[in-house]
Amino acid sequence: MTSHDHGVAQSEVPHGGTAFGVMLRSLRRTARLTLEELSEASGVSVRALGDLERGRSRGPQRRTVDALAAALRLDAEQGERLRRLADAGRDRGGPPVSPYLLRTVPDFTGRKQELADLQALATGTRTRAAVLFGPGGQGKTTLAAEAVRRLADAFPDGSVCVQLHGMSDSPLPAAEALVLLLTALGHPPDRIPVDPVAREAVYRAALTGRRALVVLDDAADETQTRPLLPDAEGSFVLVTSRRPLAGLEGVRRIRLGGLSGGESTRLLERILGAPRTDGQSEAITRLSELCGHLPLALRIVGNRLSSRPSWTPARLVGQLADEERRLSGLVAGDLAVRSALTLSYGQLTDPHRVLLRRLSLVPGHDIGPDLAAVLTGEDPFTTEDSLDLLVDRGLLEETAPGRYALHDLVRLFARERLRDEEEAALQVKLRMADWLLRSASMAGRLFEAPGAPEPWAGGPAPFTPASTAEAEEWLTVERAHWAGALPVMFAAGRHREILHTARTLYWFSDRWDAWPEWRTLFSHGVRSAAALGDRAAEAHQLNCLAWTYAVSEGRHQQAEEHARRALELATEAGDIAQQAWASTYIAGACMNLDRPAEAAEAAEAAVRLFTATGDEAGQAVSRRVLGSALRESGRAEEALAVHLALLGNRAGDVPGFQEFAEAIVRHQIARDLLALERWPEAVEAFRAVMTPVTHGGTSRFQGRALLGLATALEHCGELTEAREHLTRAYDLFTAAGDTGSAAETAAAIGRVG
Repeated sequence: MTSHDHGVAQSEVPHGGTAFGVMLRSLRRTARLTLEELSEASGVSVRALGDLERGRSRGPQRRTVDALAAALRLDAEQGERLRRLADAGRDRGGPPVSPYLLRTVPDFTGRKQELADLQALATGTRTRAAVLFGPGGQGKTTLAAEAVRRLADAFPDGSVCVQLHGMSDSPLPAAEALVLLLTALGHPPDRIPVDPVAREAVYRAALTGRRALVVLDDAADETQTRPLLPDAEGSFVLVTSRRPLAGLEGVRRIRLGGLSGGESTRLLERILGAPRTDGQSEAITRLSELCGHLPLALRIVGNRLSSRPSWTPARLVGQLADEERRLSGLVAGDLAVRSALTLSYGQLTDPHRVLLRRLSLVPGHDIGPDLAAVLTGEDPFTTEDSLDLLVDRGLLEETAPGRYALHDLVRLFARERLRDEEEAALQVKLRMADWLLRSASMAGRLFEAPGAPEPWAGGPAPFTPASTAEAEEWLTVERAHWAGALPVMFAAGRHREILHTARTLYWFSDRWDAWPEWRTLFSHGVRSAAALGDRAAEAHQLNCLAWTYAVSEGRHQQAEEHARRALELATEAGDIAQQAWASTYIAGACMNLDRPAEAAEAAEAAVRLFTATGDEAGQAVSRRVLGSALRESGRAEEALAVHLALLGNRAGDVPGFQEFAEAIVRHQIARDLLALERWPEAVEAFRAVMTPVTHGGTSRFQGRALLGLATALEHCGELTEAREHLTRAYDLFTAAGDTGSAAETAAAIGRVG
């Protein structure tokens, strides 16, 4: 620092350093008033106000303080604090006065772990300071106040607090904060050094040998906070900030997130009291969800209901359920979620504001740097730095390494800002959707037969996986995003691109057959094909949708309806391949609807059609379905012969599909043996099925195999092993959400004892 800079720094510090003067200046800045505006509002001259702030007038009279408190619109507690500082200025020999007292709340709820961590840090010997950080509205100051109350016995020399106004337009300079802290620690105001460096040394000396707790509330950054940290052991500093203040040395950090669901409902119940919450548990739970478990939002909701005795929690649920009105509804007096978020938003640079706004466009919950970069047009490395900055500012959460998510209320705020501040939001959204579907196609084509067509041209360049493992990971992690891109592309009339994506992901869908995204994909495929007037493509997508209803959802009536419509369209279009697949899906639906004879007839038709087209993979599938239909018709010997003949047959050239197709055939053989009551052979056949299969969506398949193995073992008298397999099958069905199979397995567990 040059001597000139040093002189400027000194001149900005109030000469004499009275606590009243520093506090008056801080309150005026917080109220965003100039000296002239405060003078006009209070009736105190500009010159007198200047003297007070500079310390030339140490203790104004009570009527002057009352006029200033009214002009500044201070609450009762703040006004009394200002009066006490004025009294202390008039009486230099009086006891030290804390310039800022944290207010505790009687209905404090939760935060057990954070309080335990703070107590361990504050009463230990290795840590001198802790930073309690997190997004706005998480209750950092309230938690700090509760910590001060609980730690009072551990700090016999008392606690001192200072409000740093970090989120205001005029944060309290460290030099001014030192005046407040030294005064509160009992240092004579007229002996506070003018030089900031000397003032800092006196402050640290004042903490030496003491057991005092210092709270620095609402810190802006490291520069403001570092001069206020202690050197010696004994005293402890607790900092609250929206940022982690990563540049501070020798401090511990505790991130404050939202309350748990149980803590959220308990807080609302404590604010409202039993008479208002009895019999309202469902509405209270829903309110806590709509608040995103954010303490500020919960406090607002509780206060709104408290001020309106005739309102029920259910009525407020109805208001807040509308996303367009939610932020406007989360206001109670001077408490507002939107205001808290506006403070953080206002401190961002323009590029970071753009990123925050556009993050509200993503369809899924969390996002990686690659997709975020598509939103901004910057490179992924720069974008990742920006995402990390938003995390530091408390506007974004890092849910996993390299994955970021907006809190629900922050998303609504960002969406508002996007609507009000950007005209090109629709183009950005379409660019994102286009990139997602091109990337999904690039990943999906690795699971198709060699020579599958590449996606359409466009920019920015799509994600291009180097292996099937990388492709599968991307499709899995980003599935909510690429599925959410489909309505955007459909609304833009990008029907050919939607069909290309659906066709490219056709074979991959078999690997994760329980995903609900398949219905979204193939439904849009049907509608896009219809919009293009392409009946063959519509038949294909209807067949895919029939598969989805049957395999993913177990809705076989709907599967049959879609397959029969596909058969009609494929027949009109002369598409024999889609006629064959439609017949296969009709056969599967009939079998599951207890019409095995019709199933066998449809499967035989499918076999003939696939044979005519030379589709070996289709033949294998339709013959397998035919065998199953024969078994369910009471013709298990014929079924076994059909399935045995399929062993070793190629299932086409789709990567990774052969192994799974072989496992399915072996499973059908095992079921045939079970139907023939050839128990020992069935046991061995099912054991062969349980050989590990490297396939994504095998949870339910393995569960069915385990259930069959347990049944065969039960008939062989091996009840202990049967019970073990049933228990594992039950866990697999439960994890997959297959409640019907889980219930069937539970009954079998009860049967074997």
